[in-house]
This record gives sequence, C-alpha cells and structure tokens, in this order.
Amino acid sequence: MFQTALAAYSPCSVCFIVGPLTALDQASRWCPQPNRLQHRNSDWSDAPWDDERVPKLIPPVVKAGAMANSRQPDIQVDNDLTLRRWRREDAPTVIAAYSSPDIQHYHFRRFDTDADAQQWIEDCAEGWRSESSATWAIIERHDSNVVGRVTVYTSLEDGYGEVSYWVLPSARGRGVATRACVAATRWAHDLGLHRIQLEHSTRNEASRRVALKAGFVEEGVRRGANLHTDGWHDMVLYSHLATDDT
Repeated sequence: MFQTALAAYSPCSVCFIVGPLTALDQASRWCPQPNRLQHRNSDWSDAPWDDERVPKLIPPVVKAGAMANSRQPDIQVDNDLTLRRWRREDAPTVIAAYSSPDIQHYHFRRFDTDADAQQWIEDCAEGWRSESSATWAIIERHDSNVVGRVTVYTSLEDGYGEVSYWVLPSARGRGVATRACVAATRWAHDLGLHRIQLEHSTRNEASRRVALKAGFVEEGVRRGANLHTDGWHDMVLYSHLATDDT
C-alpha cells in the first residue's frame, strides 16, 4: 500500500481525518499551487543558470506534459470508493468540509461563500493543467456522495510528490483516508514519480495511523516546521518509494 504528498507555493497538511499538513501548505490560500515542489531538492535551486544554455546532467524524471497532455483520470479505489475530479456542484461540500474545526486547524483555511468554494474547485483543475498537483474528490460509489479529498502535489522534473487529504467527519473511522492515499500514491508511482512524501503534526495521531496503514516509512521529525493557529508544530515526515514492496 502506498500514500504520500507534495506541494507547490505553500504547505498542505493532512489532518487525519483530514490528512497531513505539510509545511508547503501553510502559505497557500487555495488547493493547488503552481510548481511548489519544483527544484526543492536540487542543488541548483538558487543558481542563476538557464537550463537551455547550461543543461543539467540529469534529465527530467517525468517529462513535461505527462499530466497536462491528458485528462485527469477517475480512479477506482475499491468496490466502495472512487476518486474523481471536483465539479462545480461540489461547492456546498467544500464549504461544509472547511467548516469542520479540525480541517480548518490542520489546513489553515475556511470558505464562507460559494464563490470561495468555486475558486478552490477551479484551482484544483488548474493544478492539473499546470502539472503542479492532482486533486480528487473521494466518492462513495453506492450513492456518489463526496466524503473527502486527496491531493498529490507533483514535481515531475525531480520525480517526487507529496500527498495531502481530508475526510468529512461523517465518513471517518472506515479507512477512507488510507485507501484514497494508497490509490493516489499508486497513481503517482505509475506516472513515474519515485518518491512520495507525507507529513503531519506530531499532535495529529489520526494522521499517523493513516500514514503507517498506507505503507509509509517514518523518517523523522522536523522541529517547529509548521505554524498553526495555536503555535508552531513539529512535523513527522514519511515517505513511500516506487521501489517499496507495499
């Protein structure tokens, strides 16, 4: 099983229930952010080189266009759940989700109007077009109700990503987050991403259970890494590699 997360301009944590919140989500107002992971892992990240004039020795892990040149797929998780693109008619669910105190706390935002929710949904679509993120609504197949969200923030060039998620309070306790993260991480590895990360606050025990059940390997703690409304939180870092067995 797999799970993980990646980011663009800012951090996107996951509150269990919700999903881990990474330090990258903190700065972002909406859902996806353009290329928040780009060159994050590169020794050349601050170099003034023009890649066309001074080419890198390592080619892109995944070529540009791998996402944007195709339609974002729906993913069948299992007999109970499907991942699909967000739709404009999902706006009330987005507002309801970000009215949940714990989702607000770990994802640093709330939406008060339909216009805010519609913008979030549009930003999710733009994340795919810009190849910076892939965001899905988690759907129960028997009634097509939205029960959560999962995002993989992507850095195609560097070959890694980061997973973030939340689940509505009414759908918790049934492994929804774990199963969605496994499916999204499998998609990311199939795309060609080698490493998928996941982070959560040390105070978010529910996300810890999700990470471990999804087959992620704990790597350590980043001290004082994410500012929440109640102060700085230490963040636990996990990874899942394409070469991992589960």
